Amino acid sequence: MSQYEKYICTTLQKRNMLPGPTPEARDKLADTGKRISMEHTLWIDSEIIPGAYYGEATWIWPSSYPGQITMEEQMKLPTNDKPMFPHSHDFPELLAWWGTDPDHPENTGGMGMLMGDENIPLEKSWVAYIPAGMPHMPTRSPQSKKATIPVCHWTSGPGFYDREKGHETDEENKQKPIPPLELGAKREYKNAKYLVYGTKPDQARKYYMLPYDPKYVRPMAYIDDTVVPGCEFGCETLWLLPGERSKAGYQMMKEHAVSYGTSIVFQAMNYDDITDLCAEVELWIGGEKHIINKTFGAYIPPDVKQGPMIIRNVQKQIFYMMSYPVGLGVTKWRGGK
Repeated sequence: MSQYEKYICTTLQKRNMLPGPTPEARDKLADTGKRISMEHTLWIDSEIIPGAYYGEATWIWPSSYPGQITMEEQMKLPTNDKPMFPHSHDFPELLAWWGTDPDHPENTGGMGMLMGDENIPLEKSWVAYIPAGMPHMPTRSPQSKKATIPVCHWTSGPGFYDREKGHETDEENKQKPIPPLELGAKREYKNAKYLVYGTKPDQARKYYMLPYDPKYVRPMAYIDDTVVPGCEFGCETLWLLPGERSKAGYQMMKEHAVSYGTSIVFQAMNYDDITDLCAEVELWIGGEKHIINKTFGAYIPPDVKQGPMIIRNVQKQIFYMMSYPVGLGVTKWRGGK
């Protein structure tokens, strides 16, 4: 193993931490060609990659896709004892539900986000910045519309979380009633300032990220402390589209080093094999060249050179996410090594 290979993860870890059916139940479904609607591709934390931030990446498939079991069938399966309830972390978190049609981000189904004492309705793709200590949880109403295309769900934050001990959850949060989700509500919510629905056409980016061809790259959301004042953890998210076939590929990032950690995720919208990236990424870490053709998460420690980063031969739409501390978080959440 090279010196920096340990900072790249291409397999789904900690399956016992995932909500829903147990790993054994999922494996039995797979053996019979059956699938559940929410499938994780990655779980990243400092126990998996040294010093890394926490993060999850997930695809949510429409019920019309081949092999999908119904929710009623899923409820009969042995389940991981990791229920989701309103909770808070001791670190800030980014959490998103994003539709996979680059031209129609409203196609996500009807959802909401519990943030503090508000259940905010969300009718289109979104990224939520959740300050440390704020109780939160994604929500849905029985009246919510369903998405007709896959949806990408991801989360990232500069801490450690395992649905048991990695967050500040108390009995008050568990027992407090959740406000109803008022779909179509027009009233103002005080915590709506933490929700981001896209990227401005003239959005400034990190100096080391290179310009892209909009035919093959579509911005999703960009967050820093100029977009969400006071935030301490930000991101850039993109859709990478098929079509660019040059041998050189698209160089996304030039070589640089920063004084804080960086998380990177690449995953293809590939229902046939969610582990296959359907592309090739050339990622340099600490002067080492790595060629990756699987769905992966990477973490680059503070002060370690990263880049260039080049992607080639994109055959299916790819979700790309890069997250890192911003604002006051640059010194507060530097990340480990």
